[in-house]
Amino acid sequence: MLQISVSSHRIFEIGCNQAQVEQHLRDFGRVLEDLPALKVVNVWGPNQYRIAYSAVIAGVYQVDLLSDVQVWLDTENHVLAVSPLQGCPVVMAQATLRSLTGQGQYTSTMALQSQGSRTAATYDVGITAAIPKPVRLSLVPDVIARNAVQAVVKHRLDDITNLFIERTVQRLEHQPVAGR
Repeated sequence: MLQISVSSHRIFEIGCNQAQVEQHLRDFGRVLEDLPALKVVNVWGPNQYRIAYSAVIAGVYQVDLLSDVQVWLDTENHVLAVSPLQGCPVVMAQATLRSLTGQGQYTSTMALQSQGSRTAATYDVGITAAIPKPVRLSLVPDVIARNAVQAVVKHRLDDITNLFIERTVQRLEHQPVAGR
């Protein structure tokens, strides 16, 4: 098994007030629409989900990384938090010539700060996982394989983070304001 750990940190601004941003963040399904590489595959309970990260690498290698999470919006501190959910059935790790399936721990926070009619956001996301060594890397030393896999996952996480921010900002800045 290869131990990987990647994270991303972004600070950005949204052109609408904090109340509008928090209203948007209340609907986790809508938030996930801006994260196209993630989808809900199971609902364990209120605000408790199994989410799947799926990607095809180099056009031929399917990667599915599943994480069990709980989501909450802390309106007092203005933070949307996603943290690991314990006690769910474990996903069996598997690596084949064309695919890899594993389970990871997904965490993220989006902290908001009002700036009048605008909102400053600090977004942190992290993924850790113990995944099977891809079959195509079986002859490569573990440390090199881990670094290669981690570099690919980090690149994808950065791309997904940037796309999430772009889509969230666009959605919030172009949604009609209630009462208009």
